Amino acid sequence: MLKFDNYKKKTFTIYWNSFSEKPKKLIRYKNYLKNLKFKIIKLLGFKISIRIKKSKPHKDEAYISFPVEQLIKKHRNNLITNEINSFLKSSGIKYDETKILQYINEFDYIFSKSPVKEHESGFGYNEGVFFFTILKIINPEIVIESGVMKGFTTYLIDAATNDNCKIFCYDINFTNKIFNSLKAQYVNSDISNKIPPIVNKKVVALWDDHTSQLDRIKFSQEHKIEYNFFDDDLSFLNIHSDGWPPVPTISMLKDIKNNFIQSDEFNWVSRNRQGTAYLKNFQDTDCLDKIKFHKIFPQLFEITGYKNHSQCSLVVNKITR
Repeated sequence: MLKFDNYKKKTFTIYWNSFSEKPKKLIRYKNYLKNLKFKIIKLLGFKISIRIKKSKPHKDEAYISFPVEQLIKKHRNNLITNEINSFLKSSGIKYDETKILQYINEFDYIFSKSPVKEHESGFGYNEGVFFFTILKIINPEIVIESGVMKGFTTYLIDAATNDNCKIFCYDINFTNKIFNSLKAQYVNSDISNKIPPIVNKKVVALWDDHTSQLDRIKFSQEHKIEYNFFDDDLSFLNIHSDGWPPVPTISMLKDIKNNFIQSDEFNWVSRNRQGTAYLKNFQDTDCLDKIKFHKIFPQLFEITGYKNHSQCSLVVNKITR
């Protein structure tokens, strides 16, 4: 069962302790602040005005540090081409290898023109070039994006898909959104509450919502979504790196199936907060048997000079129509 906190922009599940946080009722919280304000005014006898000025966000490193020599850019993009071909080798996805370099060159231009240049969370250049290129290869009729944030991945989806492709963007809070796609329908809700019309369509889903990936993979299999990108697909080894991990991830489920972890609970510390995963609540790993391909995007620092921002995977489900 999922519980949503629109104010904190977080989802709570039975799979872990959510760092012992509790979802807030937004209306109740607003009333509390309003009453507190009146009490302060009454105590002081006059009103006070406080303005909080946010610091200007920094541009991502890829926008301020990059190669300019054509020889270097050509060599880099050829190496990225090799990485993508190697990544997709056992995916079962059929595509024209001669077009990969073209897609990467196209991505470079799209990336440079992005209206969203702060990538402190979500995809950066490395994840973006893989995501964009694979989207071009699949050429979907519908793309589902669960978790929008500022809209950088929406921007990539918009640019990578044809004019007839429909985009459904889901989020429980759109206050951070910068980019708006004219092709997209924005839904201020979880996808489980409002399912898009995707029957008998070629669908790609991007799950970047810090919500249980067990629930998401079951949803994708139930609704015959063949191609899925799972951001923050962390294992037990690196789950501590995420501020609000989508427990359990696909990688965690694979670790459990392979008997890497054999206990009822798993503990970690992230930013001085105690995390506890209740493994007994997600022992059902049958969904993994319905997966044809699962692979994490590779690290590209040696090629691009940029560190990966997150750990994203591509999952291809076994679909019978």
